[in-house]
Amino acid sequence: MMTAVLSNLTIYLAVAQEAAAESARHLEAGRIPKPDAQQGYIVTIDPARRSFKQGLIAIAFAGMYLDALLSLVGTARLGRDLYKKIDRQTTYEEKLALLGVREARILTDCKRFREARNDIIHEKALELDTLSVGELRRAQVEAKFAIVFIAEVRSLLEES
Repeated sequence: MMTAVLSNLTIYLAVAQEAAAESARHLEAGRIPKPDAQQGYIVTIDPARRSFKQGLIAIAFAGMYLDALLSLVGTARLGRDLYKKIDRQTTYEEKLALLGVREARILTDCKRFREARNDIIHEKALELDTLSVGELRRAQVEAKFAIVFIAEVRSLLEES
């Protein structure tokens, strides 16, 4: 018999999905087609940075969702005591592997999500003269990626 649990899992997912959709909507609203049928767009600046803010919310809540999902599944499969012991000592990738998810692409995507989330949510100042293009993360891009990633993880954990 499975113990009943109280969780905000579905709320975290809904907030993440809604914020990612709003981020994309604000980003698209700032793109205006070039005049005279020229190819491309003119991107207007949003001083309120609404797309960025919604991207931050999506990433934060995607992380909260993933933490809650892994906790629920981990506790059910490994037991509360064991999962509690490994919870703070392992990465998302290690937790997924312990729960039977071993597909290289998923674990690589998980690492990207974890690193992007940490970089964006726990921002550290970057020196512009030493910054490479690969180091710069865009919250809007990572938010969209996060939503797809957590849906894949949910699906894999439901299947196994």
